[in-house]
Amino acid sequence: MNQTTSIYSREQIIDAAFELLRKKGWRAVSTRAIAKELGCSTMPIYSHVHSTDELLQELRIKSRMVLKDFQQRKYTEHVFLNLAFGYVVFARDEKNIFKFISIDAPIEFNAENSSSLKSSFFSEFSADSEEAKALAALASSGQDSLIQYTWIFTHGLAMLLNADNATPISEKTILTLLMNAGEAFYVLGTRKGE
Repeated sequence: MNQTTSIYSREQIIDAAFELLRKKGWRAVSTRAIAKELGCSTMPIYSHVHSTDELLQELRIKSRMVLKDFQQRKYTEHVFLNLAFGYVVFARDEKNIFKFISIDAPIEFNAENSSSLKSSFFSEFSADSEEAKALAALASSGQDSLIQYTWIFTHGLAMLLNADNATPISEKTILTLLMNAGEAFYVLGTRKGE
């Protein structure tokens, strides 16, 4: 079937690439695979997406939006627990998207540098969000500690659940693990902020 470049919009092409990413992982995303998903030649793809880096950026944006949706759901009454739980559930339920943003095409930041973690947090959540307000209630040094330690623990748990050979863990157990660690890190953050 011969298609013209005007039949598919840039958004449709990015959406098709994202669905491939979601179903099969980053390695399955190629110009030919996107064209096959849309039922067209590769010409429309090349006319709207000019490089792999451009596609990578667009897929990062869509992936971060899905992650943010998971993190902003109200699982509990505690905003930080919701963030952590949402991240872990995202890793469990959206395996390929999680692998994409954490292994295949991660956004670089330094886990030893808590200011880069804090910057990343505030770039994801607006200053007037419930998440940012809860963090701002702590002193700056407490914010740094809370972000650094909860990130390391939460990301580690997410990686374990994302692994293809992971033993299933109930949501209740995930919440218990996160609550226990979170309480310890919050106390540490509060003490560092004194």
